[in-house]
Amino acid sequence: MTCDTGLGVPATVGLVADDFTGAADSAGVFTQHGWAVRLLVGPANTDHEAPLTPSTVLAVATGARSLNDADAAQVTAAAVRRLSEAGVERLFLKIDSTMRGSVPAQVRGALDAWSRRHPDARAVVTPAFPALGRTVVDGVVLVDGIPVSETDSGRDPFAPVTSSRLDELLPGFQPLSPASAISSMPARAYADATTDDDLDALARLVHHDPAVVAVGSAGLASALARRWQHPARASVASASRGGVVVAVTSLHPVSARQVSELAASLPSDVDVLTPPVERGPRPSDVAAELAQRVNALVKTQDVGALIVVGGDGVAAVLAALGATAVRLDGVLDAGCPTGIIVGGLADGVRLVSKSGGFGPPTALVDLVSHLRSESPTDPVLHPVHPKEDHNV
Repeated sequence: MTCDTGLGVPATVGLVADDFTGAADSAGVFTQHGWAVRLLVGPANTDHEAPLTPSTVLAVATGARSLNDADAAQVTAAAVRRLSEAGVERLFLKIDSTMRGSVPAQVRGALDAWSRRHPDARAVVTPAFPALGRTVVDGVVLVDGIPVSETDSGRDPFAPVTSSRLDELLPGFQPLSPASAISSMPARAYADATTDDDLDALARLVHHDPAVVAVGSAGLASALARRWQHPARASVASASRGGVVVAVTSLHPVSARQVSELAASLPSDVDVLTPPVERGPRPSDVAAELAQRVNALVKTQDVGALIVVGGDGVAAVLAALGATAVRLDGVLDAGCPTGIIVGGLADGVRLVSKSGGFGPPTALVDLVSHLRSESPTDPVLHPVHPKEDHNV
């Protein structure tokens, strides 16, 4: 197992996320701070999990967001054990920035597993992502200043957020005072954050204690990546040229507007796959159907890049293609990480993932433009320019 660098910066980080786009989004920010990122796909595979080299983030998506509490805790604990056995030194648990899903159960599962290695394991939670309008003020989760339960997330058909208060969403958790010392931190705490400076302060607080599990969205992941910087590494070249496939499994209205915008200016080498009119009762049904259509295109066409919108969709597409991992190497824009697929039918194909509920109407047009402007040897690495979250 690798060891600490001596400057308080861990050599390896494990990241567990409740869906695939969240895993890619949060892990992807580490690529901008000198980290190599391997996002694992499917069951444990020792060929891809060992050895764990220094300055590596190892990430796993659980699909816990839509599960009941017992199952969410179980899959989260299994993922943490998987990463702990691989040798990660620090643990980050990625949750939804609007608190959708069984967050307390995920934290419970993570702590149960992490405590096998650190008996004094503790967790501090903040879903804040100020760059996208998600903040926490006096323990209330806000989206663009509106209590989250009054937004579209509160009416989510699969994981509605019924309260905006963290003391109700996280029973038994205590507020973390800005003056708190890490040694006196409660076993389960939550924290306010309205700016990136607030998140940086929280990252400084948990920085030195490997027993603390940091729990949050890509906002807190970015703060930790800034705190745990490694020397810049050589960029990874983009995939060879070929067509672009855009597969949209998200049912969010924001995604529908982005598809319409792309259809209005569709390049000839871009295939767009959207959810069927007759949809199944669960997001996984939509994802499975789209995954099979992507599989068929990859088998019959020269595909150089895949853009997949929706966490269930990315996981289903990669599983259908037989991929074992994604080697993340950059971020095309805020919330849009990119990397190379490892293994399976699409080995070597570039992947861009995106959550369904954010971004301007031109988001998919912009992503396609990014991909088509790169040469086969140019890196696809761009600075993040946070955009306003036009919808939740």
